[in-house]
Amino acid sequence: MSDVLFTAGSRHLPSGRIELAIDQEGGLTVRRLTADRTETRGGAVDHAVHQRLRAALRTTPGTPGRGQDVGLAEEPAARQLTVGESSWADGTDTPVPPVGRLLEALAVQLLQPLEYGQLPFAVVRSETAGAVDGTLRPAAAIGTVGGAPAYALADGAAGFDLGRLPGGASLGGSEGEDGLLPTAVALAEVAGRELFALGAADGAVQVWDADTGALAHGTSGGEGSQLVAAGLIGGVPLVFSGGSRGELRAWQAEDGRGLGLLAVGGEGVTALLHARVAGLDLVAAAAPDGTVRVWDAARGAQLQLLVGHSAPVTALALLPLGEQALLATGGRDHEIRLWDLATGRPVAEFSGHSATVTGLAFAELDGRPVLFSAALDNTLRSWDVHAAEALAGRPAGGSWLTALTTVPVAGTVQLASGDEHGRIRFWELKGGKPVGSCEPEGAAATGPVPVNALAVGELHGRPVLAAGYGDGRVRLWDAGTRTELYVLEPDGGPVASVALLADPDGPVLVCGTVAGAVRCHRLKDGAPLSVPTPHTGPVTALAFAAPVPGADAVLLSGGADGTVRVRQALDGVPVRQLTAHQGGVTALAVGEVGGRRVLASAGQDRTVRLWDVDAGQAGPVLDGLAAPAAVLAIGTLDGRAVLLAGCTDGAVRGWDVLGGHTLAELPGGSAEVRSLVCQVLDGEVLVAAGDEGSVLRLWHLASGSLVNEAPLDRTPLAIAFGEAGLHVVGPGGPVTL
Repeated sequence: MSDVLFTAGSRHLPSGRIELAIDQEGGLTVRRLTADRTETRGGAVDHAVHQRLRAALRTTPGTPGRGQDVGLAEEPAARQLTVGESSWADGTDTPVPPVGRLLEALAVQLLQPLEYGQLPFAVVRSETAGAVDGTLRPAAAIGTVGGAPAYALADGAAGFDLGRLPGGASLGGSEGEDGLLPTAVALAEVAGRELFALGAADGAVQVWDADTGALAHGTSGGEGSQLVAAGLIGGVPLVFSGGSRGELRAWQAEDGRGLGLLAVGGEGVTALLHARVAGLDLVAAAAPDGTVRVWDAARGAQLQLLVGHSAPVTALALLPLGEQALLATGGRDHEIRLWDLATGRPVAEFSGHSATVTGLAFAELDGRPVLFSAALDNTLRSWDVHAAEALAGRPAGGSWLTALTTVPVAGTVQLASGDEHGRIRFWELKGGKPVGSCEPEGAAATGPVPVNALAVGELHGRPVLAAGYGDGRVRLWDAGTRTELYVLEPDGGPVASVALLADPDGPVLVCGTVAGAVRCHRLKDGAPLSVPTPHTGPVTALAFAAPVPGADAVLLSGGADGTVRVRQALDGVPVRQLTAHQGGVTALAVGEVGGRRVLASAGQDRTVRLWDVDAGQAGPVLDGLAAPAAVLAIGTLDGRAVLLAGCTDGAVRGWDVLGGHTLAELPGGSAEVRSLVCQVLDGEVLVAAGDEGSVLRLWHLASGSLVNEAPLDRTPLAIAFGEAGLHVVGPGGPVTL
């Protein structure tokens, strides 16, 4: 198919227009244009997108000749589509056909992967998310160590340093050759202990006792956990998780304790499976290069490396055969392969699908093992395992099929498939007759969202299906009655995978999300059981929240992955994850308002969001910023809580936290604000800010007037009022004014 060019406005984006290009090989480039910036994302689409476009445009002739570009000054809703030498444009005799909604959805999903999941996980994939910037900016914090003023300074490849204030006498630190790349720091006193928190470029968050130097707790770096598998291994319930990069991780489901890594060459995981065969717990993981590794999970020993697919593997299924087993693999190369796991040799290769294989399942039919498959070509197919030949293929109603499993219902085994419209349909094994379906209530009103993953299990003696959806929800269905048992609300973006774990203390539902988080829930009622997955990119901000009655102190970390992770400050036990800002979190601040702990987060999306720390609920969104906020501070003015934001364009703005309205716009320079503090001195509320131009400014908040402005010999990364004067920490150490 010829290259595709599409230009449009979008109701799903807060501002700007989108330009989308798809080349003949499926390469995808999306640009979002606003009056002052251009955002570009790269990725790829499945061949199924070309198939749908071709079918739609075949019956909708366009105008010969390439169309003209639509500029920002045009009508925001105007759309234009060019495919090869034909074009369509709204407002002409050949308007953009309905398939334009698919192209808009592709663009928005690539631009906002954490918030928007209208298309199946398998259809569009990003190739630019998660990249770590090679230039790490320094960061600093001021607090106490040993009961005396102190500072922490992180300087990227140079490591970090703890020191006294004033004077800068060293209290310890790391050197650049240690391999640690710190990106954010925080100091706080919690329950009589002085804690030092550090975030790193690989997503790790570690907390030390600042006085003794002992490590209190921490997470290792990683690249997210979109895909999960789970099993009871040696009597211990374990979760395995893998992301778009990095290694495969093993976790203890009961407390989230990390148990180690299974190496996949650091390239990430595209499909994941656990199965028990002949007394062995096997874990199979596919890598982006099309290879599949199989481990003995109890020993952590790799048993096989399977090589044969020419594109990433996207579906796995295992068939036990006594003391042996067959593994089925299907991928983006449209092929299905069978492997003898005893020898690692290929047994059969099946061809017939014309798009990515999204689901595989084994079942017995007329006394013989049969492999069933689903794909984005809208078909279900079956294959005779012993004869290594195709049995049947049937269309599934014109929808992209996104998941497949078998489920026992009323003494028989049926197939269950998920699709792009959020439907789960049930099919007879023999003949493929549809025998029922289930779909979320209100789907027609809210718009369809795809089923991205299915897992089958048992609850109270009845078969159940866990389904993960593109809107981030997880639903548990009674497979026999086709009724919804409960729904879990979004937490971490669209759901990419689900698994059910038969724990002796009660089955557990596990899912991986597009944001790279593992979610664990008690199956019987959906109660959350946390697993502390790391950030999927650099940690950009850290903040401690002091304890309040009924709630312990917590540590909050914001990341370039757009999420905020909340953990208990003393022991690191995970509390929750917040999907905060598309494009990355840039700053955090915590305060108390009306007896509740309030978190303020800022992001690259040029918004500031307020959250209830303890309930995890999202509050008002404060916008109107011309540039992202680089630093935040919470204070009080006339008994009201105020939030201050210092931005990358030098602006400093203040809001009333409860009312959400702007209180002040403080005059200053044009250099990025790097530090900000709000303090009551002699009964007056003062605001101090330091910027990238090494200038320190002081304002009177009530009047908004500039009190003082002074040049410095270093960039002020942290500032604090102390008994000896105003402490300023920058590259090279501290100075007191």
